[in-house]
Amino acid sequence: MCANNSFNTLPEDFPPGHVVSAEGGRGRPVMWVSEEAGPALRRWWERMYDDHLRTGLYPLLLDSSVDIDLLGAAPTTDVIERVPGDQLIREYFDYSGNGWPGFAPAKRLSVHPGYAAGRLAAEAPDTTRLALVPSIRSADTPALIGWTGAMDYTWDVEKISAVLRTWEDRFGIRVVRLGSTTLELSVAAPPSTLTEARRITLEHAGFCPSIWQEEVALDSYATSLVKRPVWRFQWA
Repeated sequence: MCANNSFNTLPEDFPPGHVVSAEGGRGRPVMWVSEEAGPALRRWWERMYDDHLRTGLYPLLLDSSVDIDLLGAAPTTDVIERVPGDQLIREYFDYSGNGWPGFAPAKRLSVHPGYAAGRLAAEAPDTTRLALVPSIRSADTPALIGWTGAMDYTWDVEKISAVLRTWEDRFGIRVVRLGSTTLELSVAAPPSTLTEARRITLEHAGFCPSIWQEEVALDSYATSLVKRPVWRFQWA
């Protein structure tokens, strides 16, 4: 959490909303959520994104499928920092019995991460609500709010955020939209070749094994990643 993260400092003309606590209201306050949805919230997302380093409040777009009463335990930033970035992926490959070559190298940014995030935010449907999470890093937000979207794969959401931190550092990803079981990331440094995309595909597999649904092959999935500025995941 950030020191400068008071929800009381929101602009006077800010949309109506309320503070949400984790664990169905039994835990600590973890985010502010707008009461209504609509295109105006996307414009507020842009304003709050541009200002999040000052406010300490990172904006997310929440799909209508998100039930805030089903938020789970919300680990703190300290817990995320103690999780190795490759732990979730390595556990997946250890379980499957296949070797993992390690993380793909970092890529040079193709665009500014904020620009890539803004383009994805602009595509959000009118049913999307705005959330503000006390965090500087977008990667930490799923864990900090107690998101349970990957619970059919892992209950330890800090492992999800630990992977996202590595992608934030290497590929300029930003967490933009969350659904009940979905996660949408903007990518400022997507792979530019099939060889690069194959390595990243292995990371995606360890992060969300559901990418293999409908018998998707490694090369076909990797091809879809080349120069693609959005990564979408669904756990189900």
